[in-house]
This record gives sequence, C-alpha cells and structure tokens, in this order.
Amino acid sequence: MRISSVLCSAVLVTACGVAPVAAFEIKDLTPETPPAQAFTYGLDQYNSGDKATAAEALDFAAQKGIPGAQWKLARMYADGDGVSRDDLKAFQLFGEVIANSSDDDGGQSAPYVSNAYVRLGTYYRDGIPNSKIKPDFSRARQAFTYAASFFGNPDAQLNLAKMLYNGEGGDKDLVQAAKWAKLSADKGNAEARGLLIEVSLELAQAHLDGSNSADQSAREAARWAQQAADYGSVDGEALLGHILFEGDGSFRQPVDGLMYLTIALRRSGGNVRWIADMHEEALSAATDDEWNSAKLRADQWMKANASLMAASGGSATAIVPTATASAAPVNAAAAPAPLAPPPITETAVSVPTN
Repeated sequence: MRISSVLCSAVLVTACGVAPVAAFEIKDLTPETPPAQAFTYGLDQYNSGDKATAAEALDFAAQKGIPGAQWKLARMYADGDGVSRDDLKAFQLFGEVIANSSDDDGGQSAPYVSNAYVRLGTYYRDGIPNSKIKPDFSRARQAFTYAASFFGNPDAQLNLAKMLYNGEGGDKDLVQAAKWAKLSADKGNAEARGLLIEVSLELAQAHLDGSNSADQSAREAARWAQQAADYGSVDGEALLGHILFEGDGSFRQPVDGLMYLTIALRRSGGNVRWIADMHEEALSAATDDEWNSAKLRADQWMKANASLMAASGGSATAIVPTATASAAPVNAAAAPAPLAPPPITETAVSVPTN
C-alpha cells in the first residue's frame, strides 16, 4: 500500500478516535467484530483500490453507528465510487451521520456532520429524480444555515449566500447574502469571493439609485463599493472612485476618488469605456495638485500590489453608475472602511475530503 494511502486512512481513523488494528480480512467479519475495526479495514481497502470489499466493511461499521463509515459510504454512493450510484441511499446515510452525532465524542465527528448537512441541503435544494425527495428550498436553506453558523462550513456559507441572493427558501436579502459570502470568501472560497463582489456592487448601485428598498445614500454606496474593491474588483474601485470624487459637501474626497479611478483604469487596460469615461471626466475637473497627489498614491498602490496588477484581477462588467445621491457629511480624511458583518458564532471545522 502506498504511504499516502496509509496516511489518508490514518487521518480519517484518528478523527473518529479509532486506533489502527492488526491484520484483518473481510472473511473475518462477524457480528462480534468491533465496528471500529471494520471501519479501519474498510478505509485501508478503499485506499488500496479494493472498493467492493471496502463498501462491505464500511457498511458493517455504518450499521453499527460509526459516523466516519456512514459518511464515507454515503460519499461512495453519491459519487458512484466503487458502487452503483444511489443518491437516495446516500441521502439516507448522510441523514444517519447527523442523527447519530453526539457531543460526547469531543467533536471528533463534527467534520462528518458538518459536511452531511451540506450534502443534505444540496439534495433538498435539487431533489432526487424518481424518488420521494423533491426540491424543498426551505429545508435546504435550514440545512445550509445550520452548517454555516454552527460549524462555520465555507461550502454551506456559500450555498446559503446564494439562496439569500436568489430569494430561495425565504426572503431575498442581499445584505445577509453578502455577509455569508464574505465569511466563505475569507476561508479561501473563490466562488464566494466572486459572489461577494457581485452582491456588493448591486448594493452600492441600489444605494446610489435609491432602488430595491435601499435608502438613497452615497455614503452607504461607498461602503459597499469599498468592499467590492477590497476583494479585488476593478468595478468596485471605479465605482468607489466615482462616488468619492463626485461626493457631496464634506463627503467629497477628490484625491482618493481620482486615485481609485486611476487604479481601475490601469487594471482594466484602458479598454472599458465607462471606466475610461469616468476617469477622463474626473481628470478634467481635478486641479493640478489633486491629480499629482492622486497619481502618486495610485503609483504607490500599484507598486505595492504588483502581483495583482500583473494578474489583472477583478472584472470590469458593464455596471454604469448613476448620479451620486446626497449624503450626510463624513470625514473626508479617510475612505469608508470595509463593511464588517454582524458577529456570529462559528466553530472551526475541517471538512473531510477523502
């Protein structure tokens, strides 16, 4: 057996508090066999390529209530991995992982339970063809919410953000969608980062327009545009620059605004018409001192973020900002801080992958 396979088995076994055992064969499996021993053997057989034998041993351990065995066997059925694909069987096994979970194991089963909630949420969202499991957005949202909040599962957080964004299983809520997408993005989820940027830009535009029940506020629009910019969006940088340059009263920050517009222009390669137009309009209205200061700051930013400039990160979609709304004065010395989501209770849980 390869060393990597042995290590892989050891990770799963350790997570369930099971010690490696001596040589064991499937013919030795009896009703008196310790389920932990069958689980260990099943993992070893899976990693050595004998998935039929693995499924038999894992099924034995799963029926005895070993969460890791239930989860691994469920994955095999869900993926058609060594067994015939059976989503309904996988659904039932993931449900058993949750039903048999206990706080008495010191949290060792938490990774399996967390992932099982995500899997069940996905089945509830999509349904299982030719079965009694029909799409149920409400139950899917509940499953994702539990895994997202209690376990801090990044996949659940992304799925919950999507459902909130689309109004599936409950009210549409862009602010909550952004919060959950941000939590997932901060764990390295690239898809969540893209969703966060998209939602933040929508909220920024809504506050500029006073649309979609959002208060018309340049200050709020700047907060959301700042968040999009902070996560690498060229659109966010351009929109933030536009809002800060146009401003209103003491809210106007022409140097910072022109700096962001210059960064966005450079990162977009000068090929996005609405960004180029806004930069040209701001440049024509700026004083020489404002432009010199803005250019200096932009050059410093681009030098400090050379890798981002080289990768040309972010996107430049056709989101054309409308006229900036009036806003209460804010401190012109500092750009709006990134939006901080309300605190939630999260438990760091490593999601199993094998």
